[in-house]
Amino acid sequence: MESMQDIAQKRWFMGKDLPIAHIEDFDRSKIAGNTLSVIQVSFADGHAPELYATVESENGIGQILEAGFGSESGTVMFRGQKGQFVFESPAPNGQNPFANALRSIAPVDAEQSNSSFVNPGKFFFKLYRRLQAGIHPEAEILSHLKNAGFGDIPEYYGSCRYVADSGEQYTLGILEGHVQGARDAWKVFTQGEPAYSPVQTAKALGEATARMHAALKDMPGTCGHSVEIPFDKLENLLRHPAADDSTRELMEKIASKLTSLRALASKAFDNAATDLFAPQRVHGDYHLGQVLVSPFANAADSAPAFKILDFEGEPSRTLDYRRAKRSPLVDVAGMLRSFSYASACRVAGSANGASDSYGGCESAFLEGYARRSGTTVAELQKACAPYAIAKAVYEACYELEFRPGWFRIPATALLEYAG
Repeated sequence: MESMQDIAQKRWFMGKDLPIAHIEDFDRSKIAGNTLSVIQVSFADGHAPELYATVESENGIGQILEAGFGSESGTVMFRGQKGQFVFESPAPNGQNPFANALRSIAPVDAEQSNSSFVNPGKFFFKLYRRLQAGIHPEAEILSHLKNAGFGDIPEYYGSCRYVADSGEQYTLGILEGHVQGARDAWKVFTQGEPAYSPVQTAKALGEATARMHAALKDMPGTCGHSVEIPFDKLENLLRHPAADDSTRELMEKIASKLTSLRALASKAFDNAATDLFAPQRVHGDYHLGQVLVSPFANAADSAPAFKILDFEGEPSRTLDYRRAKRSPLVDVAGMLRSFSYASACRVAGSANGASDSYGGCESAFLEGYARRSGTTVAELQKACAPYAIAKAVYEACYELEFRPGWFRIPATALLEYAG
């Protein structure tokens, strides 16, 4: 078992600001010569203990995955001391797609709140590190979208979960197909890519987003939560001194518009939602970094194909929150704000050859979404405005706290909405 020091230094450990009292095994199982464990981290300040998934040998995780997903039965269980480690995948009907491919899966260096393992062009396994009891939104949504025939996701092969004898269950990870040769949309829209027509790509992404929402529309979820707009936090942050004159000037302008922004958001949210924008299951953390783009060869005027990723929502939120029904405009606004950041990054990197052909991508995205969903761009823009304001206020708070030099990006948007 890893030491307290080892755990505290992991990027996926979410209790870095908390004093660790001790770490102990919650449960474990020896699988194919490797060990899959659930550990419990307790804190000295009374903070509730947290559960994390660990693997004895990450380089040998393929042995575990092959043993768990390689059976033709579709479900394989490994006994621990307090529960079962359960691997579930669609039965391969006599042809095992995992044979001789999962064993060579290897860790990906870019570790964040989860850990990733890949066999290029074949399989991708995401190991959720911090565990919460309940239904995990990503495994749930991917299974639903696969059954609905939605093609703009990687092939979904199954999930691994821990089921305690007491009844609680924790999703440990998901197994997907790995999309080789694709680029994430953030790079496509910030660094330039000659094989793409940017506006057509943005329009096609809008259509794909609308198709995703249509496929999720009848999916069950928890009760919706009211939209949280951290106006009070922003107001407090705006009182702090700025590092430079231009930032201070922007802060003063935003401070003078807070009252009108609050009123605008409140009035818009008070309006009854149409059926089109009514609460349903959504992606929940939608931005350009969550989309892979696959180009068509020699097709600069054609739209590429997409693979939409990471349906887990915000990892810091509860599973109940992440499974909540919310307006699809949450996703639309998230993507519009991502385009805004991409535009700012292109301007900053214009000396490296950024192209003016990317102008109009936000409008094209809305056009594609509106056309596919059966509404108009004007109606979509009006309905989306409060969600975009909410997102920009959140961004403004983040930038003032951690990246003051980026504050101008959400500040510009807020001033445009305030008029």
